[in-house]
Amino acid sequence: MLDKQNLIFSLHGALYGISADCVREIFWLPELYSLATAPIDIIGIFNWRSQMVPVMHLDLRFGRGFSGCNVTDRLIVVEYENTFVAIVAHEVYDVRTIAPVPLDLELIQNRQSQTDRNFILGIAQTNDEPVSCLEIERLIREPDLDAETPAVVAGKDLDFYSRCCPQANATDRATFASRAAKLKTSTSQTQSLATEAGVLAVQIGTQYLGLPLELVVDVDALDRFAISFVPAAPPYLLGQINWRSEILPVLELGGMFQLPPLPRQEIAIVEIDGIKMGIAVDRIFDVSYLARTEIEDLPLSINNRVRKYLSGITKYAESFMYAIDLQQLVKHEFLPDNIAA
Repeated sequence: MLDKQNLIFSLHGALYGISADCVREIFWLPELYSLATAPIDIIGIFNWRSQMVPVMHLDLRFGRGFSGCNVTDRLIVVEYENTFVAIVAHEVYDVRTIAPVPLDLELIQNRQSQTDRNFILGIAQTNDEPVSCLEIERLIREPDLDAETPAVVAGKDLDFYSRCCPQANATDRATFASRAAKLKTSTSQTQSLATEAGVLAVQIGTQYLGLPLELVVDVDALDRFAISFVPAAPPYLLGQINWRSEILPVLELGGMFQLPPLPRQEIAIVEIDGIKMGIAVDRIFDVSYLARTEIEDLPLSINNRVRKYLSGITKYAESFMYAIDLQQLVKHEFLPDNIAA
């Protein structure tokens, strides 16, 4: 087969590829509306730019066990012949040029399910890892091939949280609802908001912080990296990681904001003045576009050293979020020590 550009994403650690030509938008999983009459693989629908879009979960499409969704899941909106479907992914990586090759091993072919043969074009290799390339037309158009199990059918009558996210707490539910509300806006409204301030909402300790979206290169889980500790490093330097063959320093912002130095769970890769680095955080939530009217002045209780690196405060979930001037913070507090050298 010819080389094609595929968007690479993962589900339960397995890599999948889907034609980049079909991808329309990628964002964090929002709250979904239940639809009792939906096919077995559709876990709900949501309002995307004033149109209702169904959400497909590959676990159900492939007839596998469904373990629910997480607040850190993404949705990939794809289009085929004016039909839109969103696919759930645990992680979304980048677009790579790959060539799927049909499996020609007789043992594997004979034991593949009919579902796999219909929906998977073939296997490609990228970065020494196998990628299952999906057939978008059949994925959207083909009827369900596996019989519905009683457990799944019974679950159709439950709401989104009971059925898909039973572990979601109040903060998670507020996050899902906030994402859904933002996705209802039209494209023109979104573009208008994007001219204001786009931030990546993260959590460090008990505090929500907004990192400038234009500086963010990638996000990932920290446990996917081996952190190399640097001898005699300052307290704000957790260590170094190998990110896509680049050695990057990983910064700890908790001390700057007087937050507890807990073991961080996730990482945001940012680039400032041509220097890439990681920002260690506890959780990464979603992207928010803040209009000027949504950003309020800082309270007087903020000390002067921190105040000069904050551009304002805004409501977020059931609490509030500080918008950080990350470029100035890194330049004045971290880069003078040449941590990226």
